[in-house]
Amino acid sequence: MATLTPTLKLVSTDVSSDALSVSVTDTLTVGAPSVGLSKTAIAATGGSDVTVVASSTGNKYVFMKHTGLQADGSTATTQEVVVDFGTTDSIRLSSGEFAFFPAKASTAITAVSAGNQTIIIEYAYWTKA
Repeated sequence: MATLTPTLKLVSTDVSSDALSVSVTDTLTVGAPSVGLSKTAIAATGGSDVTVVASSTGNKYVFMKHTGLQADGSTATTQEVVVDFGTTDSIRLSSGEFAFFPAKASTAITAVSAGNQTIIIEYAYWTKA
C-alpha cells in the first residue's frame, strides 16, 4: 500500500468583499490497480467516448486535466472536455482546467470533446485501499 497526498489551495483578494484563503490537505491510502500520469486523445462529439477509468471493484481517486491541445499535440483548442460518470454529463473542463475527485467503483468514467476537435487529456487514477 502507498499514500497519496492531495492538497487544494484557493486564494483570492477580489472574488468577494472578504479575502479568500482556504487550504485543505489529506493523506489517502491507495493500492492496486492504478494508472500513473498518462495522456490520451479523446474523440470529437459524435465519436466514441474514451474510457478513462473502467467500472471495477474498489473506489478510485481520479485526476483529469484538459491540456488545451488538439490531438496533433501542438494546435490549441478552447473546446470543452465532457467527463461522464456512467452516462451522465458530470464535469466540463475548459482548456487548462483540471479535476481531482473520488469515484464510485461501479461507475465507468469516460471523456469526449464537446465540439468537433479531438483533444489531449492527462489523467491518472489510484484505487482506495
